Amino acid sequence: MIFDLIYLLLLLTGIIILVENRLSRQIIVIAVQGFLLCGSVFQVYEYTEFHFWMLIVLILTFKTFLTPYILIVSLKRLRMIEHTKPRFGYFITLLLFVPGLFAVLKMSNAMKELPVQIDKVGLIYVLLLIYLGILSFIARRHWVVLIIGFVMFENGVFLLTLILNKGLPFGTELIAFVDALLVIVAAVSLQTRADFYKNLVKDRK
Repeated sequence: MIFDLIYLLLLLTGIIILVENRLSRQIIVIAVQGFLLCGSVFQVYEYTEFHFWMLIVLILTFKTFLTPYILIVSLKRLRMIEHTKPRFGYFITLLLFVPGLFAVLKMSNAMKELPVQIDKVGLIYVLLLIYLGILSFIARRHWVVLIIGFVMFENGVFLLTLILNKGLPFGTELIAFVDALLVIVAAVSLQTRADFYKNLVKDRK
C-alpha cells in the first residue's frame, strides 16, 4: 500500500537523522520528512476539501521550506561546526531504539479500533517516529539537533492526531506548526546575539 510506504519513508528519515553526524544533512532530511507529511493528508482528506489545501500549504510552508531554511541560515551565519556532538556511539544508540520498538508494538496492540483507512503497520511507523524524536534528545547534545528532534517529535504527534481523528480543528492545526515559529525565534535570537558580540569586538579594536 502506497501510504504504508510513505510512513516507512518517514520512519527511515527519522533513523537517518538519528545516526547522521553532519548537521547540514540532518536539516535536508528533516525537510524531506516534512514534505512526506503531505502523503498523510492525501490519505485522510479528499483534494476537494478545504482542510486538504490548508494543511498542504501549512506543511510545505513551515515544515518543508521555512524551518529548514532558518536552520541552514543559522548554521552558516553563526559558523557552527557540522558535528552533532553525539553522547553515544552507533551501537548504544541502536540499543536505545530496541526498548522503544517493543513499547510501540505493545501500544499498537492495545489499540483495538482504528479508522478504516489506517492499519497497524502505519500506526507503528508513526509511533516509532515520535520515539525517534524523543531519542534524539538523549543521543545528541548540539542545540540544532535538539531543535530537529523536537520538529521530528512534533511531526509524529501531528501524524498520529491526524490519522486517528481524521481531521483537526483549525486552531489545533495551527498549533501543530508552532515548532516552526519557535525555530524562527530561536534562530533570530542567536543571530542577533552573534551580531552583537561581533560588533562589540569590532568596536574594541
